[in-house]
Amino acid sequence: MFNKQRTSISNKFLATLGYFCMLIISSCLGCSYKLLKDLSTDTVSPLEICEKINHLKIPEYLAHFTLSGVLTLRGWWGIGIFNVPFIFYNFAQWCEGRHLLDHKKVFSTLSQEMRIIKAKATFFGIIMFYCLWEWATWSPPDYTPIGIGFNTMKNIQVSH
Repeated sequence: MFNKQRTSISNKFLATLGYFCMLIISSCLGCSYKLLKDLSTDTVSPLEICEKINHLKIPEYLAHFTLSGVLTLRGWWGIGIFNVPFIFYNFAQWCEGRHLLDHKKVFSTLSQEMRIIKAKATFFGIIMFYCLWEWATWSPPDYTPIGIGFNTMKNIQVSH
C-alpha cells in the first residue's frame, strides 16, 4: 500500500493513535467479557458488574469512532468503511438507551451480551491483524530518505 502523507497530521502519529485505540478497545472488551463470565458463574453481585461494564462502554465507543477516523485519514478507506456498521450499531444502541446493562435484566441478556462481545473482539482482531500486516509489508517509496517515517522493511535485504 502506498503510504503517502494525506493530511497535515503525520502518519506516525496516526499509526500510534490507531494502535492506542485498538489497545483501549481490546482492554474494554476483555474486561467486559471477564466480568460477564464471572457473572455467569454467579460469584459476584450483578449490580457491581453492570456498573463496571457500563463505565467501559463510553471509552470503547469513543476509541472505536477515533479508530475509524484514523484509518480513514491514513488512507485505508476499505478498513475504515468496514467499521461503519459497528459505529452505526453503537450509535443506535446509544440513542435508544440500550447500551447500558440493567442489573435486573442482566441474566436474561447475558448470552446475547457475550455473543456481541465475541463478535466485536473477532472484528477488532481482524482489524489489528490487517494493520500489523500493512505495517510489516509496507515499503516506502524510493524518494523517501532513510530515517524518515517507517523505514523498517526498506533496509532489510534478503539473500538468495
